[in-house]
Amino acid sequence: MYKKFTDEELVDLLKSGKDKAFDELYFRYRDILVRFVYLRMKSVAISEEIVQEVFTSIWERRKTIVIQKSFAAYIYTSVRYMTLDYIKSYAVSDQYIQEVLEKNTVSYGSQNATEDAVYYEELQKAVDKATMLLPKKSKEVFILSRIKHYSNKEIADELNVSIETVKYHITYALKFMRTYLGEFN
Repeated sequence: MYKKFTDEELVDLLKSGKDKAFDELYFRYRDILVRFVYLRMKSVAISEEIVQEVFTSIWERRKTIVIQKSFAAYIYTSVRYMTLDYIKSYAVSDQYIQEVLEKNTVSYGSQNATEDAVYYEELQKAVDKATMLLPKKSKEVFILSRIKHYSNKEIADELNVSIETVKYHITYALKFMRTYLGEFN
């Protein structure tokens, strides 16, 4: 039914409470946006996650969304910025994990300093890899909680989510890290 409408008409219908208009916009742009992100990220899962987050944001702001130009320009710009944010979050993640691990590599008078250095180098690689494998929100919460030492309330405020959501992501990230890093226990 909504296929014949323009993007701008669909946005107006969405603002007026027609949820099916959102579905039409989603199905019009989802696949092409995933391919667009994939060219940069080289991961289908990450590409789908980024596109999903952009559409979730649109859904949450559906009644108040303001689009200056065309919807296509708006959605591509949103996806591009979300992709850049995702890339930046990897860089920040690597930086903080590196700092934490460097603090832990200080020799405590160990007779096996070389062995300790090798152990921590392996641990660092494993932590980096595990962090990269976390879903974006879980990774953000993990970094804010365990590396930047934010409280659950501060994380909830920063990411605009509930405290329960923060607790869920912390639990998920820690369980994932424990499983992934099991050999280092």
